Amino acid sequence: MTPSVIIQLDHPAAHIQPGETLHGTYRLVDIRFHEIQRLEFSVLWFTEGKGDEDLGVHHFESIRSEEETAFQEFVRCYQESQTVPFAVPLPLSPLSYYGLILKIRWCVRVRVYMKNGREWMSEKLFTIGNLPPVTVTLN
Repeated sequence: MTPSVIIQLDHPAAHIQPGETLHGTYRLVDIRFHEIQRLEFSVLWFTEGKGDEDLGVHHFESIRSEEETAFQEFVRCYQESQTVPFAVPLPLSPLSYYGLILKIRWCVRVRVYMKNGREWMSEKLFTIGNLPPVTVTLN
């Protein structure tokens, strides 16, 4: 089995209003704790489209295996439920936007850095706000 990270959001259709709290869990698949160097959890937005791409990190957590107390607590909690729960209050902006030239996307990202130099990452997209997608009408 290939190591991986599975992210689940508790919100149906992954659509959340600004200022609400994003709830969910993530799970490590076929990753041995004694081989982890660092684990990062983040909630961020990024742009896609023409021009420079931007990225903004709204929430960031990092757990290093050298930080014995924090890492042991992470392992203990994980072994109890086989998942790591999260709850992150979301900002009022920027809202998700799906334009013709520019898109603003939000995601939960989990990265696991291994002691052997390998890295496993997963992202789960979600939408903040209720802006309709941009459409073009030809006359």
